[in-house]
Amino acid sequence: MGGGGGSGEISAELLEKAMAEVQKVAEDYPDWVKGYISELAGEHSAALDKRPTERVTHFKRISEMAHELRGQGGTFGYPLISVFGKSLYGFTGPGAVYSDSHLEIVKAHIDSMRVVINDRIEGDGGRLGLELSKGLQVAIAKHTKV
Repeated sequence: MGGGGGSGEISAELLEKAMAEVQKVAEDYPDWVKGYISELAGEHSAALDKRPTERVTHFKRISEMAHELRGQGGTFGYPLISVFGKSLYGFTGPGAVYSDSHLEIVKAHIDSMRVVINDRIEGDGGRLGLELSKGLQVAIAKHTKV
């Protein structure tokens, strides 16, 4: 069942193969996220060309991608992607506002994630990670003022 002769243990060979596969996926993760960021940017761009009432489909797609990103970044050594994905999901998920100001918030999230992946900022990112997080919070505050 588990490859360990029925004892419930995983054989060393099977474990080694699994770890190699996880490592391969981890190495490919930044490229995979770049693809998502391109899709997010495309949805953002398309939404800009529409009236707020016509943006529902774009926000739904952005929300779906944000949901994916929030759950995977930490697994592959990029927890800032998860943090920014969770935040983006909060602005595009249930109850989202489709205003121009919220599109600016979406853009700020996309830009932040782009920096993390392009600069391969792993872990919490140290000082740069903190600056990115603060910059995103400033953008959110600026565009959520009434």
